[in-house]
Order: sequence, then structure tokens, then C-alpha cells
Amino acid sequence: MVSALEHWPLTAPLFVAAGAVVAAMLIGIAWWGTPGEDRLAQNAVQRLAKNSLAPITGQLASRAVDLVFAAFVLRLLGVTGNGEYAIAVVTWLYVKTISDFGLGLLVTREIARNPDDAGRLVGISTLLRVVVLGVLLVPVAAYVLGSLELTKLSTASSIAIVLLTISIVPSSYTEAINSAFNGFERMALPAILNLFTNVSRAGFGFAALFAGYGVVGLAAVALLSTLISTIAYHVALRHLGVKATWAWNWADARQLMVLAWPLLLNALLLNLFFRADVFVIQASQGDHALGIYDAAYKFINLLLLIPAYFTLAAFPILSRYAADNPGRFIKSYRLAAKFMLVIAWPVVIGTMALAPLFIGVLGGDAFLPDSANVLRILVWFAPLSYVNGITQYVLVAANQQRTITWAFGAAVAFNIVANLLLVPEYGYLAAAAVTVATEAVLFLVLSRPVRQYVGEIRWLSLMIGPTGAAIAMAAVEIVGRPLGPIPAVAVATMVYLGALVMFRVIGSREVGIARALLGRPDPITL
Repeated sequence: MVSALEHWPLTAPLFVAAGAVVAAMLIGIAWWGTPGEDRLAQNAVQRLAKNSLAPITGQLASRAVDLVFAAFVLRLLGVTGNGEYAIAVVTWLYVKTISDFGLGLLVTREIARNPDDAGRLVGISTLLRVVVLGVLLVPVAAYVLGSLELTKLSTASSIAIVLLTISIVPSSYTEAINSAFNGFERMALPAILNLFTNVSRAGFGFAALFAGYGVVGLAAVALLSTLISTIAYHVALRHLGVKATWAWNWADARQLMVLAWPLLLNALLLNLFFRADVFVIQASQGDHALGIYDAAYKFINLLLLIPAYFTLAAFPILSRYAADNPGRFIKSYRLAAKFMLVIAWPVVIGTMALAPLFIGVLGGDAFLPDSANVLRILVWFAPLSYVNGITQYVLVAANQQRTITWAFGAAVAFNIVANLLLVPEYGYLAAAAVTVATEAVLFLVLSRPVRQYVGEIRWLSLMIGPTGAAIAMAAVEIVGRPLGPIPAVAVATMVYLGALVMFRVIGSREVGIARALLGRPDPITL
């Protein structure tokens, strides 16, 4: 199929047309919005469900588009080409994280507390992001020029880094508007906009790939898609009744920087210990090894969506409970952490069984068995990573964001040292193992501020039920392997659900929350 599309002269023009049509639909959706959204959120639990399920559904659909797109990317770029683009994307991730300066979460919190300030916060946070990006241009240029000689960074990678860095300018405004939607607990429309942006990007991306523009073409498409998305978000802002105020104020900027500085460090450290291994692999093992490693990460990025959007949806509610109801605050944290574990364990067991199938469908034989082996190690990050994700937001909601900086610092220090010691000798498998170990380090270090500022969490009793159910699932999957990987995982998942009930992981409180989701008059709330 890929070969036939490569040789068909109309492939690229048709994909350009498809991308343009979807982009036009994107602008139309931004204008019309999501009528009737408020009727779906009559209580805190329903708001949490709407604001987590809508983004999760949208992002899962977006990632499904990404996976289809990645299947073509991996086949058309090959292992080495995939590595060349991966180093550009991770470099962009670092620059974008720093330029964001932790403002996304901070502006969400401030707008949730004071909606009348939304216009000012959208404007000043956008301008501040652009100023920080301007400061970063010198180190980015130094990295690109130095790496061309020292680590044999390819010319295609360097051009892609430049294009992706430029895309951060319009995305700064997009991120500010997205924070406003989050602060108003209106997350459904951004989820839809992101989905259509992704579909449009895929259309233009297919055109670039089949036209032979490779890594540079993909980066150019990313820039174009970002511009289209920014226009859509600007149009959508009308639904909040908010108008951005474009006035630079040094006092406001300084105040935001002081408040956001710990959040920047935490966001940077989080991204650092997750993807610092990319630079070590590229420098010591080359683009081919990085291409193998990055193929496994296509699935890991999908798995990260579940905790990211659940915690973001829960954050406004947790922020109010932290200020007004400490008892409900800690109960909500325990419940959220247990929910994260319940979700994470079947992800681990299922991925262990299906990794070769996933990689084979995604990238083909060129990535087997190496990328599947990487994925089987990486996926063990999920249980503690999901819990660490909600813990970070809980501490921010308690206005203790500065306390988690040292925890992330310790995790990053461990990760960098371990990668530098192990990856040059043992390659990408060592990098995968270090990623999992880093989550354990972070969990242990975060436990102290949680006890001090939130309350005592009996982690053993909280974890034993979901973990016991996971062991039962794994045992059934192993026994059922003669049936084939998919039937074995399906049967094992049913056993897992039954084990959750047997181990009383699902009880009356969870039933009460289910009733609240359905709008029943139940006294149990988050």
C-alpha cells in the first residue's frame, strides 16, 4: 500500500486537499463551539467526568490518528530517519517547556479562582512566553551548531529544530487560551479542536512524506498546523466571553515568573528525566539506535494521556477542596491515586503480551524485535508514573509547588547519572530500565511532602488490591497464551475486573461516584 501511494502522482495533492478541508472544518467548529455543554455538568463529579472524558476521548482519537500517521512515517523515513526526527522533536519539547515557564498550570489555577482576570492573564502569559523564547534562541543555536560537529547531528535534524522552534511563537497564544478554557472547566471544545488540528496535520504530513520532503517536510507541516490551530483557538475564545488584553506590564510579568518558577522547574525536570535519554542515545549510539527506541515511545506517549487529562480535569476541584475542605481533599487524593493504579496495571500486563504485535503493526519488521523489547521494559513505568502525576497536582493545589522541586531534582539527578553510566555500554534497553527506576525514585522522594502538607497515605493498603488483581490477570494471560495474545489478554482483563471486586477495590464509595456520574441524588461526592 505504501509503495503504491508513493508512485501515484495524485497522492500528495489529494492529501493537501484533505488537510485543507479539515482545517476549514476546524475553524467552523471553533466558531460554533459546543452548544449544550453546560447541561452535562450539574455537579462536581459530572464536571470531573466531562472534563476528563472529553479530553481523554479527543486525545485518544488524536493519538489513534498519530499512530496511523506514525505507521507511514516509520516506513517512509526508516529507522535512521525516525531517529533524526526524534532528536528534533525532543529538542523542541525542551525549548517549549522552558518558554511555557510553568504558566499553563498557573494561569489555569488563577483563572479558576478569579475568572474576571482571564483576559489579562491570557495576554500577559502569551507575551511572557514569547520573551522567554527569545532568550532561548542563543542556546538553541549553540546546541545545533555544536552538535553538527560533536555528535554528528544531521542537517535534516538541525533544519527541523529551527522550524519547530519557530512554531512555539503561535503556540504560545494557543496555550494561553487553552489555560483559560481549563480554568473555566470548559475542556470539551479544546479537545475537539485538538483532534481536528491533528487530522489536518496528518493530511498535510502525508502529502509532505509522499512528496519526498522527509524530516524537514514533517517539521514544516508542524509549523503550518500550529498556525492553523492558533487561528482556531483565537476564534473559540469568544465562547468564554474573554478578550485578551495585550499590555506588557513588568510588575505582572515578575509576579507570574515568581509564582511559576517552581512549576517551570517541575515541568522541565519531568520532561528532562523522561527524555534526557534521547540525547545520550543519539550521542553514544547514533540515529539508528534512537529510531528503535523512539518507536516504542510512540505507545508510551499514548499511555501518558490517561493520567495527564484526568489530573488536569481534577485540578480545579482539588484546588477548591485544598482551600475549603481539607478532609475531602485528602479523600479525593486517595481515591484518585487508587483509580490511577486500577487503570495502570492492565495497561502493563496487556502491553507485555501484545508488544510485538503493536510494534509490528506500527513500524513493520525493521523495528522487530528490538522496539518490542524496549516497550516491554518501558511500560512498567505506568503504575508509579500515574500515581506521581496526581501527586504533583495535589501538591500544587495545596500551594506547595516549591516542595516538589527537590523531588524532581533528585529523580533527574538519578536519571542522568544512570543514563550516562549505562546507556553507552548497554544501549537503549538500559535507558528503558532507567526510566522505570526513576519513577520509583520520584515516588519515594515525593512521599515526604505528601505526608507533611497533605496527610498520611497508607500506600500499602491502597496498592495491595489493584496489585493483587494485576497478578491474577498476569497469571491468566500466561496460562491463556496458547489461545493467542489477543484472546489471552481479553480473558485476563475479565478476570482482572472480577478480582477488583473480590479484593474490594471497588466498593460502596465507587458505586456512589458512579451514581453521581449518572446524576442520581447520592450523597457521595468527590
